[in-house]
Amino acid sequence: MKRFDHLTTRERRQSLQHVIELAPDPETISLFAYGSLIWRPCFEVQSKCKAMLHGYRRDLCVYTVEARGTSGNPGLGLGLRVDSGFCEGVLLLLPEDGRSEALTSIWEREMLTAVYQPKWVSVEVDSKITTALTFVVDEFHPQCAGNLSEETQAVMIRSAVGELGSCRDYLVNTIDALRSAKIQDGLLERLLRRVNNKTIE
Repeated sequence: MKRFDHLTTRERRQSLQHVIELAPDPETISLFAYGSLIWRPCFEVQSKCKAMLHGYRRDLCVYTVEARGTSGNPGLGLGLRVDSGFCEGVLLLLPEDGRSEALTSIWEREMLTAVYQPKWVSVEVDSKITTALTFVVDEFHPQCAGNLSEETQAVMIRSAVGELGSCRDYLVNTIDALRSAKIQDGLLERLLRRVNNKTIE
C-alpha cells in the first residue's frame, strides 16, 4: 500500500479558512473528540466534558501508513461514519488566547491528507444541544478502509507499528481515555480482546 497524497500547506490553510467562515460563533469553538485527540490533544484545552453525537459511529476505518503503520504493514485509525446510532466522545473547548494557533495545530495533524472532512455538528451535553467541530471520514477517499471484519481489524492492529508507535497502543490508549471520561465502547473493547488473543484470526 503506497503512502497517500498529502494536502499542501495552501490547501490546508484554505480548508481551515473555509471552516472558520462557516463557524456559528468563531469566538467560541469546541472540538468533538472521539479518538486520540481525547488523550493526546495538540493544543491547550480550556475545558472538557462528555458529549454525545447522534447520527454517527466511531469506527477503525482509516488506513494509517505513517503514524501507526507502514506501507507494507498498514494500521488502522479511528474515524466517524454516518450511522443510525450515536457516538459518545469528549467536547474540548479551544482556548480564547491562541485559538488560531490551536486550529492550525489541529489542521496540521488531522488534515494531513483529505480522508477527514471537517464538519460542524450538533452535540448533546447534559441534555442541551451545542455546536462543535469534528472530523468525519470521506467514504470515497482511498485511505478509507470501508467495512472491515473484526478479524481483519484485529490482525492489522496486532502487528502494525508506525512513527508514533504501535497500533495496539493507539487502541489501548483510546479505550483508557474513554473509560476515564466514563464512556464505554463495547465494540472497541471486544476488538482489543481479539487483538490480544492471537489464536483468534
